[in-house]
Amino acid sequence: MPSFTLTLELPEADAELASSELFDAGADGVEIRDATTAPMPGLARPAAGRAILVAFFVSRDAAEAARAARGGELAEVPDQDWSETWKAGFHAFTVGRVFVRPSWIDAPVPAGAVEIVLDPGMAFGTGTHPTTSLCLSALAELVGPGVAVLDVGTGSGLLAIAAAKLGAARAAGTENDPVALEVARENAERNGVALELHLQAPDAVPGSFDLVVANILANTLVELAPAVASKLTPGGTLLLSGILAGQEAEVRAAYVAQGLVAAPDRAHDEWRLLVLRNPA
Repeated sequence: MPSFTLTLELPEADAELASSELFDAGADGVEIRDATTAPMPGLARPAAGRAILVAFFVSRDAAEAARAARGGELAEVPDQDWSETWKAGFHAFTVGRVFVRPSWIDAPVPAGAVEIVLDPGMAFGTGTHPTTSLCLSALAELVGPGVAVLDVGTGSGLLAIAAAKLGAARAAGTENDPVALEVARENAERNGVALELHLQAPDAVPGSFDLVVANILANTLVELAPAVASKLTPGGTLLLSGILAGQEAEVRAAYVAQGLVAAPDRAHDEWRLLVLRNPA
């Protein structure tokens, strides 16, 4: 039975949201190729700041409707297992003390690292994007025994699972997408960790946290500033990612307005991770 691929090129900052929208349109898998990911031989690599999305459909009608809505190039793929094809863009990698491998890849764990086995399912996020790598690196430095961590917009659950594996006393995640929350729950079980997962706004989660991380998009981070800032304990640290160079001033200002104090930023290519602290 043939399947269908819809290929789009778009700004890298829009890739994750577009991926989620393609799932909503009926895609059975979506591969994101950006400038940081080495493509398979013979596949195009996007320019810096751009991304290529390849959405896989079993239904011709869904594929054609998605093309009508978003444009792009539609192709029929005869007798190909899309469920395996879309996995080709993922690989195992290490960031700080964290080793992440997709569930379909076998790889040895580096000495001294904690292992996370992940299946993104229908929730984007295997950690290969620079924004997620920035967050993982910071978590590896800041999380330890006794620390309570909240992951806002947890997606596949990667950052919350990393916090638990690194020794957090409490690891919680929030989502507004029930499908993503179920993927996070499955990944938590796969890794043998207990996460608190909430289908609600961050300020509705009970208690406060020593460390809050939010890897979303700049405009959403601005909107959520009061809710996110309210979850920090006195002396707590906030990590904000998903921010392109040039967007950091607006995001930072939204959180400084909540009484937080800015610390030095971190950067990976054109992406920024903002660090803020709640004065004790």
